[in-house]
Amino acid sequence: MSVRFGVALLTGKFCAAFAGKFFPKRGTNLPGEIALKFDPLFLRHVKGTDPAKTIFITGTNGKSTTNNLILHVFAAAGLSVASNAEGANLKAGAATVLLKNTAASGRFTKDWLILEVDERSLAGIQKDLKAGTICVTNIQKDQVQRNGDPDYIYQKIRAAIDDSVTVIANNEEPHTRALAVGAADAEGMGIAGHAGSTEDVKFAGRESTGRAVTFGVAVNKHASTVEVDFGVSMPCPVCGDALLFEHRNLANVGFFHCPACDFASADTADYTVIGTDFEGGRFRLRTPDGREAGPFRLAYTAAHFLYNYALCCAVCMEAGIGSDILTQAFASFINIGGRLESFAHKGKDITYIRIKQENPETLQSALDTIAADKRNKIFVLGPAVVDDFVPHYTNTFYAFDCDFGPMLSSGTERCICFGTTISFDVANRLRYAGVPDDRIQILDTDEEEAILTEIAKSEAEVVYLITWIKKYEKLRACSVEKMD
Repeated sequence: MSVRFGVALLTGKFCAAFAGKFFPKRGTNLPGEIALKFDPLFLRHVKGTDPAKTIFITGTNGKSTTNNLILHVFAAAGLSVASNAEGANLKAGAATVLLKNTAASGRFTKDWLILEVDERSLAGIQKDLKAGTICVTNIQKDQVQRNGDPDYIYQKIRAAIDDSVTVIANNEEPHTRALAVGAADAEGMGIAGHAGSTEDVKFAGRESTGRAVTFGVAVNKHASTVEVDFGVSMPCPVCGDALLFEHRNLANVGFFHCPACDFASADTADYTVIGTDFEGGRFRLRTPDGREAGPFRLAYTAAHFLYNYALCCAVCMEAGIGSDILTQAFASFINIGGRLESFAHKGKDITYIRIKQENPETLQSALDTIAADKRNKIFVLGPAVVDDFVPHYTNTFYAFDCDFGPMLSSGTERCICFGTTISFDVANRLRYAGVPDDRIQILDTDEEEAILTEIAKSEAEVVYLITWIKKYEKLRACSVEKMD
């Protein structure tokens, strides 16, 4: 053990213990940041991690839910696992996980290492901490001031993959599917290998023998037949021409093909969710050998959760975990909070759906969830300033990549747009979607009591709320105070 690594390890462990006791919210990143200050190659110097038992989960949407679902199954199987269940998915977060699970001798103490990894950080982490399996949920529009275009993120993820890596990829999301079949390089080389799944991966003018496994979801009752007059912009990641979707299970996720170059989703993924029963909360799984497993409990029936379950099944079965353990684990899984929650206020049933404000796919998924509820309802939308990092910004551009039509025609009586930042811009987006002015209420305020008062005036008892999570928490707390 080098002196630098030893100092980094002991200092980081002390910081982790101190932060865990006095500053728990900083305890997922700060110890790793300090360790990396002392030893920038800290991840590389930890002994005993096994690439064959190291799994990274990356992508735009669904990382946290999938990571926690996989951890739940591994725990049910009695496996020894270290992970960043709290979601600290940058390099410092990975270093913190290692600090907490490495002995003073510098040796990793668990058998498995499963990490949620930020897509921009993946290549840097993979360089120092080798994962034998990289799972990609999807590659979609998100945080444009940081990520730019999805093609840029595709290149970032692809740079982390070599011939030693097994890629577990979403069959029905075009960019992720391109990773599985070995699609174009940055200059547009064309397809390097298309036709099925579990195939060799090829990259950037050189072939790789890395294995690819795909996961997907069969067409179900929540799938939509694509209308010709609306579609989220999605060029083919291989040739740049327009992709055509036969069905969408989610925004930009479904069965697709490119008429120009024949790039397409496979008819069947290696691991495919089938026979989804949303009302009964059950699904089955088709495995690579064509057999069916399940039924399994589907605890959360929003359509996007199906892909989380599909990827989880693929990871766990590839690791040798049987369907009996999956059945046991899925029966008791509880997702992290803040994604889909509800509370009552003056006779109203208010359901909060959390989205990434810079992300059209999560907004579309929320709109689809609302559209599936045919009861009379009101829709409350309150975007805020995005201040995760500089530059802070406000806009509604992501909402123009979404189809509001099905939600508006599903029994939505009124729309409330609130907030001092962009409530008028949000109202304009609804006008473009065809909502008449008399069905739009603009609240140029951030006051929780004023927002709840307006919601209480509605005749509809069902309310769907989309806003940032801190505002949701304040609204809920204000409602409880008023009831008390």
